[in-house]
Amino acid sequence: MSDLENTVLSIIERWYASRYSERHGLVTSYDPQRYLAKVTLQPEGQETGWLPIETGHIGQGYGIAIGLQPGQGGVSSSGVGGQSGQQSSDQGDQVVVRFQEGDVESGKIVQRVHSDMDTPPTVQSGEMVIWTKFQQSGGGTPDSGAGGKGGSGQKIYLKNDGSLMFTDGNGATYTFDGAGNVTLTAKSVTWNVTNGVTINGQTINLIGNVHLGSTGGVPAAMQGTVDTAGAADVSNLANKVFVT
Repeated sequence: MSDLENTVLSIIERWYASRYSERHGLVTSYDPQRYLAKVTLQPEGQETGWLPIETGHIGQGYGIAIGLQPGQGGVSSSGVGGQSGQQSSDQGDQVVVRFQEGDVESGKIVQRVHSDMDTPPTVQSGEMVIWTKFQQSGGGTPDSGAGGKGGSGQKIYLKNDGSLMFTDGNGATYTFDGAGNVTLTAKSVTWNVTNGVTINGQTINLIGNVHLGSTGGVPAAMQGTVDTAGAADVSNLANKVFVT
């Protein structure tokens, strides 16, 4: 191969190497209506235009979509973009941007990448966790806490011991222990049923006052006397069961 051919190939290789293929970036803006985001490319801190967010299951008005968390895009405390200076803790989600055929005008966000600032949830081998963030009652924004931990978040946790847990992050939890038992823990539970409720079991334990018909009422069974004025001299109430 001649020196001229080597020179031409070297130029071509440098040209291909200079083209965009994949870049890491930090999300600065997010549009939930159009499912688009802007990103500052790292390390230089150049901001893109609105980019589509790739997802495996999405269509006309349906699908699985996960909202991105915008931030300052890696801007330092001195106002410098990119990686220089003291980084802001509110940097925005770190993502990978892929450019179609190296064209800088045809980028799309293809995935997220965790970092020292955006730490992932703990998950053991063979487990799966889905964990969101939300605004706590009386709190600030979902990202108001240090490192974006302002909200507790709803969680679906499939553990490697066979158990499964659903929680709303605010006191309500469904737990399947992997041995056929289910526990519901909540501040209160309301069932609205149209046709009826059937409970079958060898033993049904109701602990606490049980009201039938509505709240209030009188004891379902009494032992004693009731005078004409309605005053009662009773004992041995029927297991805290009240009827209306």
